[in-house]
Amino acid sequence: MYIDTEGGNKVKKKLLVVSAVLTGLLLTACGGNDKKETTKSEAGTIAASQKIEISSPAPLSTLDTTQTMDKNTFTIVQHLFEGLYRFDDDSTPIPGLAEKVDISEDGLTYKFTLKEGINWSNGEPITAQDFLYSWKKLVTPATIGPNAYLLDNVKNSKAIRNGEKSVDEIGLSAPSDKEFEVTLEQAQPSFLTVASIGWLAPQNQAYVEKQGKQYATDSEHLIYSGPFILTDWDASSDTWTLKKNPEYYDADKVKLEEVKVNTIKEENTGINLYQSNELDLVRISGQYVQQYSDDAGYVTHSDVANYYLDFNKKDGTAPDNLHLRKAIAQAIDKDALTKSVLNDGSKPLNGLIPSGLYKNPETSEDFRKFSGDHSVYDVKKAQVEWEKAKADLGDKIKLSLLVSDDDNGKKISEYVQSQLQENLKGIEITINAQPKNNVLQTRKDKNYELSLSGWIAGSSDLDSYFNLYAGESAYNYGSYQNTDYDKLITDARTTNANVPDKQFDDYKEAEEILLDQDAAQVPLYQSASNYLINPKIKGISYHLYGDYFNLRTAYVED
Repeated sequence: MYIDTEGGNKVKKKLLVVSAVLTGLLLTACGGNDKKETTKSEAGTIAASQKIEISSPAPLSTLDTTQTMDKNTFTIVQHLFEGLYRFDDDSTPIPGLAEKVDISEDGLTYKFTLKEGINWSNGEPITAQDFLYSWKKLVTPATIGPNAYLLDNVKNSKAIRNGEKSVDEIGLSAPSDKEFEVTLEQAQPSFLTVASIGWLAPQNQAYVEKQGKQYATDSEHLIYSGPFILTDWDASSDTWTLKKNPEYYDADKVKLEEVKVNTIKEENTGINLYQSNELDLVRISGQYVQQYSDDAGYVTHSDVANYYLDFNKKDGTAPDNLHLRKAIAQAIDKDALTKSVLNDGSKPLNGLIPSGLYKNPETSEDFRKFSGDHSVYDVKKAQVEWEKAKADLGDKIKLSLLVSDDDNGKKISEYVQSQLQENLKGIEITINAQPKNNVLQTRKDKNYELSLSGWIAGSSDLDSYFNLYAGESAYNYGSYQNTDYDKLITDARTTNANVPDKQFDDYKEAEEILLDQDAAQVPLYQSASNYLINPKIKGISYHLYGDYFNLRTAYVED
C-alpha cells in the first residue's frame, strides 16, 4: 500500500521493462510455499460440471470497493471487480482492464489505455470516467474511504482528503473513454501493485447515483467488472453465490460456472463437510493442520502478515499507562504461542514488519532482519515494568480483551489471558469475543481496551504497516500519537523514498519508537494459511496481496 519507491531503479517508459523491474521487486516479497496447488499448465480433462462449494470464516462486510477493509471481503472483491491491473500467479501486476500503460521517464506520469470491448456485467461499456469517478470518490472528504491514503502520492490527493484542496485539483484525468492518466508527486515503483487491488476498481457514476443508499447493500444493487458476479447476498447473509460473468472480457478463461460460499466459523464443522464431499475448500488452523497435513487436499503457504495485540490509549485509562504496555509487551511467550497453541506454520514475530515483505534493493537485506527484534519476551523485565505501573494503577486491574469469536480468536485470547495473568500478578483479563465484522466496527468505534487483530500486506510497501499508527491514519484506532514517529515515516516515504539506506534507517527508528519506546503494539506472530481443497480443483492462484486465494482460472478436473 501507499508509497514504495526505491533508489537506483530508473523507471523506464516501456511497459515490458517496468513489468520486469516490478517482477523482481515483488518476488523478493514472496513467502515460501511448502505445498502449492496444481498450476494451470498441468491441466487435465475438465469435468462437465464446473460448480463448487467453499467456506468463508466470516460474512462479507461492505462491497463498496472504496470502503472495503478486511481481507476476507477483499478475497471476494478480487473475484467481482477488476481494475486497471491484476495479479498473475506470481503476484506480479499485469494488465487487467487496461491494455497497456506508458510511464514517463521520471516515473511521475502513468498513461493507461483501456482494452477494447470491456463491459460492466449489465452490458454497459467500462470507460476511463469510471476510474476517475471511483478514485475521486475514495479521497473526497464526504465519501472518503479508509484506504484513501493509498492515493496520497497522487498529485494533490492528500491535501484533498484533508479538506485543503478541491477534488478537481487531483492529478487524475480521463482525456477520452479509453485514456486514464495519473500524475504522481514522486516515483512509486509499487504503484501498479496498488492499482491491482479492488480498492481502485472502477465504479459507474450513473449507476451508483441511481441506486443511492441502496448501492452495494446487496447483490441486486451492484454491477461487476470482474470474472464473476454475485447473487443471493445482502448485508446479513451467511451464504452467497459467485457466478461466471458472461460480459467479462476474458470469460473464456473462466471455467467455474458457480461457486457457492457458506460462512462457517467452526473449523471442525467445515472439515466434516469437506470429508463428506459437501465442501470443496475449507481453511484450517492449529491442531487440524497437524491432523490433516497428509491429506491429499492439504495446501499451505506463508502469509506476509502481522498478528498483534493492540492498545486503546485513551487518556486516563489503564492502557494509556506506558509501563503497563511495556509490561504486557514483554510478558507473552511467542515461541510457545506458535509452537504449542497454533502449531500451524506460524512464526514468532518481534517487529511491526513481517519477514518477506520488502528487501533493500541495493543490499538485498530483508527489512525484518535489518531492523532486528523488538517487544521480545522477557518476564523479569515485564515484571519490573508492572511494578512501575502499579504505582499509578494500583495492585489489581481488570482489562477487557476484544477478539473474534472464531477458533483462532478463542485459542489465542485464552493463551494471552493465561500469560498475562500468570506473569503479571494482579492483572485480570476478561475476553470479549465478537463476530469478526463486529470486532472491526468495535475497533473503529474505539470501544475497547486491548484487542487482537491482524494486518496482512496489501502490497510490498513498508508504509502500509507504519501507516497503522500515523497520527491521522484512519486505521489508528488506538489513538497513538508521536510526532517523531510521524516525521520519520513521512520522511521515509517522501524525502528518502529513493534512497533505500536512509529509508530503511527512518523506518527502523520509527519501529523502535513504536515498539520499544512507546509499546503501542505487541507483535505476536507471522501467520500461515492452511487449507483442505478438493484435489480435483486445479488452477487456484495464491496471491501475495489482495486475496487469500483466487479462482479466476480454477476448474474442476474430471
